[in-house]
Amino acid sequence: MKKLAYILMMLITGASLQNCEDTYLPPELKYITFAKTAYSTGVDVGGTTTLDVTVYTGSIAGSDKTFNIIVDGSGAADGSYEVPSTVTIPKGTNEGVIAVTLSDNNLGIGVNNLVIDIENDGINSVGNSTTVSYIQNCTEVSGSLAITFDGYGSETSWEITDALGGVVVSGGGYADGQVSATESITLCSGRDYTFTIKDVYGDGLSYPANGTYTLTIDGTVKASGGGDFGSSESTDFDTN
Repeated sequence: MKKLAYILMMLITGASLQNCEDTYLPPELKYITFAKTAYSTGVDVGGTTTLDVTVYTGSIAGSDKTFNIIVDGSGAADGSYEVPSTVTIPKGTNEGVIAVTLSDNNLGIGVNNLVIDIENDGINSVGNSTTVSYIQNCTEVSGSLAITFDGYGSETSWEITDALGGVVVSGGGYADGQVSATESITLCSGRDYTFTIKDVYGDGLSYPANGTYTLTIDGTVKASGGGDFGSSESTDFDTN
């Protein structure tokens, strides 16, 4: 009996040692991804702001890890952003920050978009890109555009562009026989704009009756006209 007990004890001890040696260790999660797929902010007139874009890796870094950054700025104003070329995950963490600097250079009134990606290093899987959307903060002024059509509303359209030529508001798609239309407009205070009214037939607002248009911003008439202005008529104005 003692011999049998000894043999059983040895078998159990051996199995225990084998289980310790075969303990499963999961492989390191090799990926990097942005914390969010979209960010948005505003930039004060003449100012700058910094936006922190956070990235995470799948595991705690045993040493500093650096990744290359790819930026698509085709949807943003030239000179309005600075993005570092790399992001570093410090040793002992799994988090890094890309400090994006945004400035009021040529922003206009529209939305600017930066698309940021992390370059694949051949080792880590890379998550989806993130988009940084930003606008110029401004004091808004409201107004209206009143149009009396000549009988062929489908021929009439209009737009307001900023000093950089970007369309900030526009209208059209009116119906023939429609007598009039009134459009609400919101712009930024202290800016230069151009109002343009167009007629696809080329006779303005002149047939079969004479039509008119009046653009009023913050209680002041900024553009007006009517009759036969040809294919288009433009008026520069400001919101000072």
